Amino acid sequence: MQKTVNPLLSRLQLLQDLKFLIDRGSNHRVDYRRFRIFEIRLPTGAIDLVAEYQARASEYTLPEIAALIVQKYQL
Repeated sequence: MQKTVNPLLSRLQLLQDLKFLIDRGSNHRVDYRRFRIFEIRLPTGAIDLVAEYQARASEYTLPEIAALIVQKYQL
């Protein structure tokens, strides 16, 4: 029996991977308590991870997107 892929779970895994790469790219400066499912909340505002990913997904890999987010928001 072939297992079907749940698109929601795939997207959540993608976001989880992105958050992990952002954490690693920021040298763990972003406290995990600031990570939400779809965003990172900072004292200066929130980073919408879905919007950031969608804006760059056609041009960059996931690790590159994470690095761009770290750079853009100076994490």
